[in-house]
Parts: sequence; C-alpha cells; structure tokens
Amino acid sequence: MYRSAFLLLTGLLLCIGLTACATPYGVYADKRPVEVLKDDSMLRSKVGDALRAQGFTGINELTVHAYFGKVFLTGEVPEHQRAKAVQIAQGVRGAEHVTPHWFTALKADTENDTAIKLRLEKNLVSTDGVTSSRIDYVVNNGRVVLLGVVESEAERAAAIKAARHTYGVRTVTSYLFTRSIGPAPLQTPQTERQPKSM
Repeated sequence: MYRSAFLLLTGLLLCIGLTACATPYGVYADKRPVEVLKDDSMLRSKVGDALRAQGFTGINELTVHAYFGKVFLTGEVPEHQRAKAVQIAQGVRGAEHVTPHWFTALKADTENDTAIKLRLEKNLVSTDGVTSSRIDYVVNNGRVVLLGVVESEAERAAAIKAARHTYGVRTVTSYLFTRSIGPAPLQTPQTERQPKSM
C-alpha cells in the first residue's frame, strides 16, 4: 500500500515538474545555459546574503538580479548607503560588474504597484515575440525597470513598448540585453527622479 502511494506521488510530482518545464513560464524559455543559470542564481543569493549581513534588508528597499555574472541592484536606498551597497556587491566572488538603479523615495503606493505588476505581466505575456519568462521587472510607484536576457533586439523593443503601454506606468528603464550585445548601459549608475507634473 505504501509503495503504490509512493509511486503515485512520485508520478504526480514528475508530471508537474515536466509540465512546469514545458510551459512558457518555466526555465524552458531562458536561453542561458543551465550552468550559467545555476551560477547566476548562486551569485544573486550570495550578493543578497552579503547585503543582508551588512544591514540591507527588505525586498522593497533593494532587489538583486544577476545575468552572466553581471549584478543589478534596484531599489530605494538612502544616498549615503548607495556606494556601500555597490561595494558589497562588487566584493562578492563571481560578480563581474555591478549596475545600480536607485529610485528616489516617493509616497508608497503598494496597492497600485501590485495592480501595475499584474497588468504589466499580462501585457508581456500577450505581446507577440516576447517571452515573459526571460524578463524580470521591478515596479516602484509606477516606475518600471526591465531586466534580463532576451533573444533579440526585436524582443527587447517589443517588451519596452509593452511596458510603456501598460496603464499606470510612469517611466520605463530597460536593462534587457541580448547575449551577443551585452547589457547596456553598464557604466552609469541610474537614479530615477520624480517625474515633473504636467
């Protein structure tokens, strides 16, 4: 009895695993080799751990992404701590380059950002030529940052356009890149400024 229950459970888990890998929302669509995905995941985790160990806490304040050894820091971090966050990330073994994208603090509207995220995901999924499982994004008071490795310049352009046409999005910054071109921009730290009211 136990053996048949175990075999049934194993079969169900295998089916679920295979289905997840075959959907457009799984790892299947990511064009990074498996070993690169593993290295990037470990790097992201190590950078996150190093930042938390130095007192950088809270997913809303700072997020970490990594692609081909390049680390991206995004969030609301006080000006006097930004250089320290970059320095900590640069000190993690495997981090080839660190690109920060800092938001200036605005009155938080988490509920609105949640709605924007849902609309953005829907737009990315429904846009021809865009595989949303390759694209990560951060939404902060309507300011969107797109990150990830895409298949082509056309996919990058389509994803940016979809984000710009998402209701509630105020600004879009892209750190999407193709493997052949590399991420751009890498050299200049970016700080989102409050958009001027019209």
